[in-house]
Amino acid sequence: MFDLECDCEFEIERLRKQLIKVAEEEGLHADKTIILSRKLDIMINKFDQQEIDNDS
Repeated sequence: MFDLECDCEFEIERLRKQLIKVAEEEGLHADKTIILSRKLDIMINKFDQQEIDNDS
């Protein structure tokens, strides 16, 4: 779903800032906010899994 060949930490931070901005402008229950929140959750979970795999 997402290309994880990028710098995941940078991408997660960029998406987090975008999510905060959209939530402030459109509200927490706006469609854009919910979509960005889901994307952020997916990226964080994949990043965490990569960290676990790298530690193994």
